[in-house]
Amino acid sequence: MKIYMYVDNPDLGENEQAMVDAIAQWVGEDNPHAKFINARDDEWTLGIELEMKNRKFLAEPLNAMHKLALKYKCDFVVGYIEDGEKEDVCYFGKEEGKPDLFEIGSYLGFG
Repeated sequence: MKIYMYVDNPDLGENEQAMVDAIAQWVGEDNPHAKFINARDDEWTLGIELEMKNRKFLAEPLNAMHKLALKYKCDFVVGYIEDGEKEDVCYFGKEEGKPDLFEIGSYLGFG
């Protein structure tokens, strides 16, 4: 399954470049299943996309993105991509709190 974790409404002000660099660094640190996303089409999309088959692999990226959300005072949205369509399933971060691995895994369809 292809999932994503994007910064929700990435209006980071002076922290914009620091957040871009931090996400890119995490992807480059030995995360071969993660893809760094920084697209400025109609709206700015910043975050990661991952291929995974099991909820247990959600823990590391969720924890890493949650730390960034707290540091840069923002929220992330988690969702999945199917047939080119994106479907948001859950939010976490500064306002939304710590991500719940079981809950997010269930929303994504990991039984």
